[in-house]
Amino acid sequence: MPTTAIRRRNHAALPWLRAIAFAGVTYLALFVLAFYPAAVPPVVAIVTGVLGLFSPAIGILVFLVAVGLPLLAADIVAGALFLVLGFGIIQYLSDSDGRVFLVIALAFAATLIKAEWGVAVLAGYLLGASDGAVVAFVACLLIQSAGLVSGSASIGVLATGGTTPVVDLRALAQIKDPLAFGWFLPALSRIDPSGFLKAVTQARDLALLAVQPLLWAGAAAAAGLLRKPVGDPRRRVWALVCVSIAVTGVAVLSAVASVALGGPVPLREFGLGAAVALALALAVAATAEWFFTPTSVEPTKTGTSAEDADVDELLRMISTAEEKLASKHTVSRTVLITDMKAFSRMTQELGSTETARLVQRHRDLLLPIVEKAGGKGKSTGGDGLLAAFDTPTAALGAAVEMQQALAAYNASRPGEDAVLIRAGIASGEVVLDKGGKPFLGDALNLAARVMSLADGGQVFATEDDAASAGTLPFGTVSHGEFRLKNITAPVGIVEVLWSSDQQGRAPHVSPPEE
Repeated sequence: MPTTAIRRRNHAALPWLRAIAFAGVTYLALFVLAFYPAAVPPVVAIVTGVLGLFSPAIGILVFLVAVGLPLLAADIVAGALFLVLGFGIIQYLSDSDGRVFLVIALAFAATLIKAEWGVAVLAGYLLGASDGAVVAFVACLLIQSAGLVSGSASIGVLATGGTTPVVDLRALAQIKDPLAFGWFLPALSRIDPSGFLKAVTQARDLALLAVQPLLWAGAAAAAGLLRKPVGDPRRRVWALVCVSIAVTGVAVLSAVASVALGGPVPLREFGLGAAVALALALAVAATAEWFFTPTSVEPTKTGTSAEDADVDELLRMISTAEEKLASKHTVSRTVLITDMKAFSRMTQELGSTETARLVQRHRDLLLPIVEKAGGKGKSTGGDGLLAAFDTPTAALGAAVEMQQALAAYNASRPGEDAVLIRAGIASGEVVLDKGGKPFLGDALNLAARVMSLADGGQVFATEDDAASAGTLPFGTVSHGEFRLKNITAPVGIVEVLWSSDQQGRAPHVSPPEE
């Protein structure tokens, strides 16, 4: 079943809202820690918000460093673990324009008003069932971990089981001139790794600590699964019903779990927490549906753009060689062309040796997929691949499998730069070399132009090729017709989806050439 790309009304306000949220959670965290001089938290919060507006990853990095220093002063081991963990998953935290980070940070902030159940539900409602469940699960685990190291039996309405404090945050306010780092040597002398083991072994309500993240994940998944699709006339009202069901469910199940597993059951706090969480979830859901109303995107712009690709140079080489090779046998094939996203930036940041290793690794992963699908492929001499297939079905199937293989590869290396490719597919006449691999021709030119509209992680094909392939496992998104450089007639562009939770993204476009 084909799907459509989604855009929200007033979407231009979303980056500014993200920046305000970045600044807010940063200021709140530094205020609670009470480590820095009074003038520092607002300045750091503003810097984090501004950076979050343009680059969520850098904004999150500033947040981690600003919060990590007080934790280092309180306990070197706790601070080091926080920074190592934060730096290790910064790419995950910055996913979806920083929404993962914001959900986790806001879950911590919501504990101050006992509304964290509402944030868990909103994770699923805003991010989708699968992604939201993972984020809610991680947020719950992190809050529980904070309770263990701080010796708190509970945080908000969440049981954390802490009995033995590892980190004494109250002592931070007594540190004179913290930015002079006079606290560092005394902190080193207090290192006691056994404190963490003691905190864990003496924790209470271990069964409840194991169940709570599952309840959060279940509530998030339910909110994601219950929401109505875009365009459904009942979506707005049902959004309020959906989050109400999920918040009520997680509140009731948390109370039942506490009773059954012998944990604390402060009924008054549970009731108050459920009410505040419900109010928060309803307010956010209403804002998302009425002010940031999701709509289907039907792109009508025309033009071309190319990111980190030598498409123009490749086409010039093809044009020069075409006459010399006119005598070669010309056949009709479906051509698949790919290149790596941000290859130039990667080369500058990682260096030639490490970049060459990644390029070779991506070839080793992708070329066997081409061969398995019956295609003939080769490197373009840089960061791209070029292949010819007998049918559009084979080409599209290979492109989907390529993206899936790279997604699995990136997931297995969370601390490394992700290897992302974009792919373009088109059919037509092409000249093959002795090995049956494409060398030049109309199909190659068109495939390169189709690819230039895509971004990392996307597969674009001509409308004719997508139609010839029939029903695809995860559907397609039609982006309308585009007038491509050096291509006479407008070309219908279709995005081929390669995972069940993927949504289409509008092509990169620029004003047409004069």
